[in-house]
Order: sequence, then C-alpha cells, then structure tokens
Amino acid sequence: MSQTQRPGKPVVLIVDDVPDNLSAISEMISELGVDVRVANSGPVALRYARLDPHPDLVLLDVMMPGMDGHAVLQALRADQETHDIPVIFVTALDSPENEEQGIEEGAVDYITKPINPAVLGIRVKSQLELKRARDMMAGQKAWLEEEVARRTAENIALEARLQVALATSGFGTWEYDHAVGSNNWSPSLSRILGLDGGPSTIAASLELIHPEDRATMGLALEGGAASGDEIHVEEVRMRHADGHWVWMEVRGRILQRDAHGKPALSLGTMADISRRKMAEAEHRLSSVVFTGISDGICITDANRRILLTNQAFSKVSGYCASETYGKTPNMLQSGVHGAEFYSDMWDNINRHGKWQGEITNRRKDGELISEWLSISAVHDAAGRLSNYVGIFSDLSERHAAAERIQYLSSFDPLTKLPNRSLFADRLGQSLISAHRFNRETAVILLDLDRFRFINDTLGPPIGDGILVEVARRLNLQVRDGDTVGRRSSNEFGFVMASLGQERDAIALAQRMLDAIAEPFDVGGHSITISACIGVSVAPRDGNDIDTIMKCADAALVRAKACGQNTFRFYSPEMDADASRRLGLEAALRQALQNNELTVYYQPQISLDTGNMIGMEALLRWTTPAFGPVSPAEFIPIAEETGLILPIGEWVLRTACRQVRQWLDLGLASLRIAVNLSSRQFRQANLVGIVSQCLTETGLPAGALELEITESALIDEVDEAIIQCRALKSLGIKISLDDFGTGYSSLAYISRFPFDKIKIDQSFVRDITENPVNAAIANAAIVLARSLNLSVLAEGVETEAQASFLRSRRCDAMQGYLFSRPVPAAEFEQLLASGKRMQFNDKLQESQQTLLIVDDERNILTALTRLLRRESFNILTAQSPAEAFEHLAKQPVQVILSDQRMPEMSGTEFFARVRQLYPDTLRIVLTGYTDLESVTGAINRGAIYKFLTKPWDDDILREQIREAFRKAKETEHAP
Repeated sequence: MSQTQRPGKPVVLIVDDVPDNLSAISEMISELGVDVRVANSGPVALRYARLDPHPDLVLLDVMMPGMDGHAVLQALRADQETHDIPVIFVTALDSPENEEQGIEEGAVDYITKPINPAVLGIRVKSQLELKRARDMMAGQKAWLEEEVARRTAENIALEARLQVALATSGFGTWEYDHAVGSNNWSPSLSRILGLDGGPSTIAASLELIHPEDRATMGLALEGGAASGDEIHVEEVRMRHADGHWVWMEVRGRILQRDAHGKPALSLGTMADISRRKMAEAEHRLSSVVFTGISDGICITDANRRILLTNQAFSKVSGYCASETYGKTPNMLQSGVHGAEFYSDMWDNINRHGKWQGEITNRRKDGELISEWLSISAVHDAAGRLSNYVGIFSDLSERHAAAERIQYLSSFDPLTKLPNRSLFADRLGQSLISAHRFNRETAVILLDLDRFRFINDTLGPPIGDGILVEVARRLNLQVRDGDTVGRRSSNEFGFVMASLGQERDAIALAQRMLDAIAEPFDVGGHSITISACIGVSVAPRDGNDIDTIMKCADAALVRAKACGQNTFRFYSPEMDADASRRLGLEAALRQALQNNELTVYYQPQISLDTGNMIGMEALLRWTTPAFGPVSPAEFIPIAEETGLILPIGEWVLRTACRQVRQWLDLGLASLRIAVNLSSRQFRQANLVGIVSQCLTETGLPAGALELEITESALIDEVDEAIIQCRALKSLGIKISLDDFGTGYSSLAYISRFPFDKIKIDQSFVRDITENPVNAAIANAAIVLARSLNLSVLAEGVETEAQASFLRSRRCDAMQGYLFSRPVPAAEFEQLLASGKRMQFNDKLQESQQTLLIVDDERNILTALTRLLRRESFNILTAQSPAEAFEHLAKQPVQVILSDQRMPEMSGTEFFARVRQLYPDTLRIVLTGYTDLESVTGAINRGAIYKFLTKPWDDDILREQIREAFRKAKETEHAP
C-alpha cells in the first residue's frame, strides 16, 4: 500500500532534546487521534522519518546539540523519501528573523515556546488535514491515471481473450443424468475449479455450490413449468479446490423428461465470470469515488476539450456536466491571472507532465473562488498524449481555518476574551505607555474559588456557562482601554492602564469580588461562588511583563491562602515565602533518604484515673538548610506533592515497630495513634499497607489506632465507609480527628465504624471562658456517648481546661499540661517512671463557695475581710480570665462581680457565665451610671441581683446569704 493510501491514524514525529518537552507536546496533541513518535536528536529523527509509515507531520525543535533543527529540515528535504513531509518548527526562538528563516527553508509553520496547547492543537490538526488532502489528491490523480491506462489495456486484453475463447470454446460443459443421479464434467470445467476430475454425482456437484446459492441452482435443475426446458442461473458461487469461491454462470437445457414430466437428462455449460464480477465491483467503486469525492475532477481530451466532470466540479463551479461538455477549461478563467501565468503553467505540464498550485477561477454566477489545482497529462500505451486530468479543491475552508487559527492564537474561544498571549501583549503596551507618561499600571489576577468542584459535580457545560457569565460581569467593571483576559481554566487577568492612585485598583478589585458573589443561574442551577484576587502595580513592583506578572501571581497565592472572597497587593515578603516553600519542597524530597524525619510521641491520659492510656505518633522534621520545620508548614507541601504517601507509610511502620519494642521490654501496654492524611486514606491499597506493617512489626492489631480527619471522608462518603470497614476488619481502632472543624454531621458519622472522637484543640484553647466553644465541646461529648464512642480532647494546657472537660465527662485528653510530644527515648523514660496525672478532688460539691471578682486588690481585700466570718469558702479573682479558671476547677454557687473592669464589664462576664454555668447565682456591684446596662442584663437573666456602690455591709452580707439559700433550694428542687 502506498504512503498516500495507508489506513489508520496520522503519524506525528516530535523532535526535541528535552524529555519534558517531548512529554508535554505529546500530551497536548494526544486528543487529536494521532500516533506519536518521539526523537531526542536530529539523527534519530531522520531515521524515524524514513520508517514506514512515514510521518504525516514533524514537530521539530530548532536548538538541539549536534544537529540542530535547520540541519534536520535540510536533510529531510534532500531525501526524496522524506521530501514532502510537512515540518513545523517548535522553538523558543521568537524573533521575526528566525521565523522568516524557518519558512524560507521549507517549514510549513513556526510555533514559539511557551506553547499554547489550543493553538498547537489547531495548527497540527490543520497541517494534518492539508497533508491528508494533498495525499488524497495525489492518490486520486494516480488512481485516475492508472484507471485510464488499465481500462485501455483491459480492452485490448479482453479482445485478445475473446478471440482465444472463441477459438478454444473457453467453456466447461456438464451433463446430469437425473434418473441415476450421475454427473459428467468436461476437463475444462474441472480445471476452472482446480479439480483433476469433476464430481461423479449430482449431489456431489451441488455440494460445491455456496450454501446461499444452492436452493437457486436446485430450482433451476428441476426445470419448472415457468422456465420450460431452458436452464439459466446468472450467478452462482462454487468452491475452488484451494477454498476460495469462483463466480460461475450456468446455462443449459433439459433434453429428456420422464413419464411424470420431471427432468431425466440435462446438458449445459458453465463459464467463470469471476473477472466480470471483479470488474463490475471495481467499476462501482470507481464510480463512487469519482462521483463522491469532495474535490472537483475534470477530464479532457488531448485538445483540452472537456469529456467528463464530477458532481463536486459542478458544485464548486456552478456549471452542470452538459454545460461543460466539449468546451475548454478557459471558460472558468477569472481574469485575475495574466497570460504569462497560464503560459508557465502549460509549459510545466508539457515538460514535466504535471502542474499544481493555487489559482483563482470564476464561478458561473461570477463569484471568484480560490482553488488548489493539480493538472496531469495522461499518455496511452504508445506514449501518445490522450487526456488531461484536473483535480481541484476549494481553498475557502482552508482560508477560513487560517483566519480561525489567527483568532484562536489571540482570543479564548469560550469567553471571547484575549488569551494569555494577547493579554501579555496588551500588558506590554500598557507598560510602555505608562513609562512614557510617568503613570502606573495595575495587574489584577482573579481566580475562581472551588470552580473545579463545580465543574466535576455539575459537569463541564455548567462550568462553561459560569465562565461565560463571569467574563460578561467582569467586562462591565472595567474602563474603556483596560484589558480583561482569560489566562487559564478559571483564572482571569486585568490590565488597569494609567492608574491614577492605588485606591482605584482597590475599588476595582472589590467591585469584581462583589460581581462574582452574585448568584449564577446556569442550566437550571442557582450557584454561588467566590473569587480571590492578587494585585501588583508597575513600576513599584517591576517594569517588565515577567516581573509584574510574577508579583501578581504571588499576591494571588497569598490571597487564596487567606481564604475565599479576598484580595491582596503584592509585597516583597511574598517572594521570600515562595522561595522558602520551593526550598522546603526540594529538601522534603530527600528527607527520608537523609534520615531527617523523626517520630515524636505525645501521651494520652484518662480523665477518670489520670493514667496514661495511649500515645499519638507525631512527625517532626529538622533539615540542615532550614533547621526545625513546623508540621503545619511541611505537611501541606507533602500533601500537594504526593510525598505524604511514602512519608506516611514510613511513620506508620516506624511507630508500629517502636511500640512493639516497648511491649517486648515489658513496658505498659498502650495503644499508638497514627494520623492518616486525606491522600493516604484514599489509597486503593491502604488496607494492604496497614496489614503488611502489622505483620512485619509484629504489633497486635488492637494496639493500633488510625486517626482520620473529616476532610478525608466528606467527598465520597460511601467509598470512605467501605474503606473504614475494611480497616476495621483488620482488628485496629479508628478515630475521627479534628472533630468540629469540618463538615460534622450525625447523619454520616453514625454510619462510620468509629471508636473515638477527638475534639480539636481550637475548641479547647478557650473552653473555660468561651461559651460557644464550650457548647461545641460539650455537644461532641454528648454525641460520642450517644453513639457509644469514647471522646478525647486535644491541646489541653491548663488544669482549668482539664477540670472543665472532666466535669463534662470527657474520657481522655492530651496536651502540654501532661507532656509535650517527645522523642522515643524520652517517651520510654516517661513510661518507665509511671507518671500519672493528679486531680484535685478535695472540694466537695456540697461546700458553699463564693467567688469575688474585682480588678482592684483593695476591694477584694475589703470584701474578703467583711465576709470572712461567714460559713462559706471564698475565692478571689482580679480579672474575668482568672475567675473562669476558678469556675473550671471547682463548683461555685454564688459570684459577686464588679461592673467596671478593663478586660470586660461585669454584665458581659456574667453573660458568659450564664451560658457556661447556668446554676450559679450572679450578683453585680455597680455605680448608678451603670443601671441601664445592669437592668438589661437582669431582664435577660444574666444577673440575679445588683448592689450599688458604696455598699451597706449588712445589706451585702444578707444578700449573699439569701443567694446561697436560693442556690441550695434550686439544687434540691425536684
């Protein structure tokens, strides 16, 4: 099969000495349905170009060691075998001189790096279509030439065969004796089917007939009344000795019939019509190609008189076949080309037998049309000129494609906004203008939050609709002369030229955020999204495109780190942060290999007994370049880069091995808790990894607890449940980490096989004085107990926090109050020491306790002296914070507080106390000027009573006694 007729996908050869470039370009064109070859040097490229099938297109880098792209192109053009393969230069050399040189050397196109995938795809597709069109035209032309020559030769051969057939009879004869079922074939008939002799019976001869034709042949031999004695079967297939089917025509006559009128003796001939059938098929195929081809075809005689045209010719020219027959193609001349053009064309045809090129003709309706025309001279067997064959294609589509390519090279096809390339060009022009007139230019980058989630859940059509609407809204926010562009999937860019003052950019950024925040109504969905914005200003942050864009990118990254729906201006510190992050990422890739990672252990303590019940394995990293690095800084990097998978497995294996060693030493039998990141939890082979670690280290499955965060569960709840149950089947424990910080829901938590809930330290930090966090922690404890789960609080640092949690029946805690995370050696000493936590249980619930709160020490002293002879216990605090510590550690029935304190007022203090300790009786000391706020607090139930300053000693003592009596009655009330 010739190169122009080969089937299958187009072949694209990519030549580049940089492997990453080969991979990236291959991925960019992978969706075009092509087979890709890659070569990393010029000599390899030349060798691959000569392999069958030859490439349909070569994407060639210019700058390569040894043999550069220019040399490769020259070698391809010098080789007849590869001369016609189109070549596109893909290079970082972006000057017009380089591009002009490449085109003059024979390159069909010139693409500069960095590569725009959309532009590359369209240009590659366009060149492949052009190549296919040229190959098709070449193949059609060759076929037409061969067809004309073949038919001429076939007519001569058929005439000779006919003479031979007439002379030698060329038929095979047969004779059937129906009465005895015998069969007699002539030797010539047997030779037609490749047999040494014919079958001896009628049944055997019928067995040679194709099953589909056997019934037709049987009916013909029976000689029905409708056909008389004549036997004629136009087409029947018979099996040749080598297995293929031979088309035969059967003719004969019934010579004798029996008494019942049935055939008794038949005689006839068979002729091999396989060649006729093949010729008919070829003729039908030729006719289909000739009439169905999209290119116009015109065949003339030697005098250039039109003999035949196809339907495509009529469609393009407007002339039907009858209007062109006998005329010359001069009727199509447009007048655009002079006599010299046509003279050169026919001179080439006469000297070389062919010509091809672009020509402008005129349609019947007078419209001018550009065509790619190929004319070939056809000679007969004697070498005499017999015909001319012209094949042309309409170039209007190609011109439209070129215009489309030009458009796509500058504009985003979805939003119709300038693309990354045009955006950079507009920015460059703005920077030049701003420098000339001593003005500033702002670059604003906007990134849509959670757009990928919307695209994945609702589908790309909804995502595209949102992007189109975003482009429309953003265009409404900018001034004439400013540029809005789409830089990537969900990132938009803005060039704010001639910036008067920075607050103009701030106002624009806020307007854009407000515009995006409005709900989107797309495809029947009402969708609310937000965005983040990064802003840089020239010349303050830079004077060139690369620098100012880098600064805007850094500002955008900082804005996204600060949360949704926000914007940030660039500052030099951002570059330092980015540089540190890149350095940390590079160092982290070598951390395991360099033994820089360590596992620390933090005890977990029972709030019932004070004994150590377990420990959590915590990863620590110290690197020579950066020193100790916080997990809050390097864990997200490990997550993003995928390094968390090998690191997480190392932590799991190390912790299991260490605990096994402690068990072997006879130390306390404790459970080790190991964190699983979201990426680890989604590993398909996670269960196998955990099982292998347990087997290799010998740690009992019951001694291992895996901590899973809510964020790892929320995306695919059903799959997460299956994964958790598979882990539980190993015999290990599972806890829900950082409870309350994600998307906690009783509806899905109850479906998971958790053993424990861990309250995040963000709720524990101010649990003794923040009613909201206290309520969340208390709700978590109640939820855990309702689901028969244990509950542990993280980050416990004070005795007050521990007492508060213990009073709410929290099962366990971990935090600095008992121990910081320590290396394995120190933790081993901690185990050996038998250290436990002591709780202050001396104060009884029934003991009457008064808490006096005042920021002035002399007031506290005076009140304590006044009430010292009473029967209740007195506690004092100089601030609300100190008061909350007392309240968390022990029961208090009555609180006496000053109204005016610097940290917070007495009414504010009591409002929190009411939520945290609703059974307390709260009395406020206030001046007359505070009556309005105090009475409001009384009405809300935050204050039991108020006393004014200066107070009456007797009245004060009696009011406090009354409060204790009230508290006692409330305590014993049913």
